[in-house]
Amino acid sequence: MTHRRTLEPLKGLARAAGQCATQAEQYGQCMLANYQEIRRDACAAEFRAFKACVEKQMGRRW
Repeated sequence: MTHRRTLEPLKGLARAAGQCATQAEQYGQCMLANYQEIRRDACAAEFRAFKACVEKQMGRRW
């Protein structure tokens, strides 16, 4: 496997995440606001929105 081929999926993920800056910022702000008392699913809605955006940009689902 070539070096370029192994990095291509990561580059695609980075491009997709970059196109979802608004959702990423909302998720990050939620995590920052709750980091001292974080609990499971504290920022689940924000994460789901970010994940959905990345999946849409990449054209695949996880």
